[in-house]
Amino acid sequence: MVDSNQLLQSSELFSRVALLKVRAKDLVEGLLSGHHRSRHKGSSVEFAEYKDYSPGDEIRHIDWKVVGKTDKYHVKQFEESTNIKCTLMLDSSGSMGYQPPKENSAEVSKWNYAQVLAAALSYLFLKQFDAAGLVLFNDQAVRRIPPRSKPSHFQNILNELAAMEPAGNTGLGEAIGQIIERLPGRSLVILVSDLFLKHDDLEKNLKLMRARGIEVVLFHVLHPDEANLPFEGEIVFESLEDDPPIGLDPYEIRESYREAIQNQISAYGKICASLGVDYEFLQTSEPLEQALSYYLLKRNSLNKQ
Repeated sequence: MVDSNQLLQSSELFSRVALLKVRAKDLVEGLLSGHHRSRHKGSSVEFAEYKDYSPGDEIRHIDWKVVGKTDKYHVKQFEESTNIKCTLMLDSSGSMGYQPPKENSAEVSKWNYAQVLAAALSYLFLKQFDAAGLVLFNDQAVRRIPPRSKPSHFQNILNELAAMEPAGNTGLGEAIGQIIERLPGRSLVILVSDLFLKHDDLEKNLKLMRARGIEVVLFHVLHPDEANLPFEGEIVFESLEDDPPIGLDPYEIRESYREAIQNQISAYGKICASLGVDYEFLQTSEPLEQALSYYLLKRNSLNKQ
């Protein structure tokens, strides 16, 4: 007999996957309509799609089975060996699960924002016939999907993103150590994290990847509450990881807290600039369309140099 709870969980997961897919695809398609699409087609790897035969097309690429069924000449197009193999590293530690207070429930959560960002970037690379993979990590690599360039691979990435719930402590160094030897040549790593690192040395970990010739893009994502500490009154703050609760009045530390956050953001930006790493600071109140549009423009400008 089928467990009704399992059916409900399956249905909920299906709904999350479907919603994530719609949001990511709509976001990217809207952006690509305003940017140049770079399609890499050749004849060296895997079938991509059909096109109508035109004079000059190679006859050997005509699909004669299709001709027999439709009396129309269609040419097979193939994916070239991919130019980019992108691995998206998404921080799935407990702190990524921060939810705004109930009175602000209409705001997007940090985890959902990061999920959509990762899904949209995956779809973007696959849409351009590059390869995309996924690593979900906390203090280790929890789940890993190697980069693939098949369009159907997007569904595998969505399934993992939707099934994951933030938990555990943040540990970037261990996760990088577990995957770095497996990264393919000409790799691009896109790291999405709130960078609430306790013991990790961000600069050391970025240097390790850069020394291996890996291109790195870092999306530093915070909820506005985490950047501004807007709360009022005596509050007990409970950790989403393993820190002890702290009771305090935010008013007494708000100014110094905001200064510390801004100093941290500035420091991360300088570290990344010195290592040739793209650094993007995002607050979840910023529309993802803006963030991804800026990223696309930056990559396009770099590719033209």
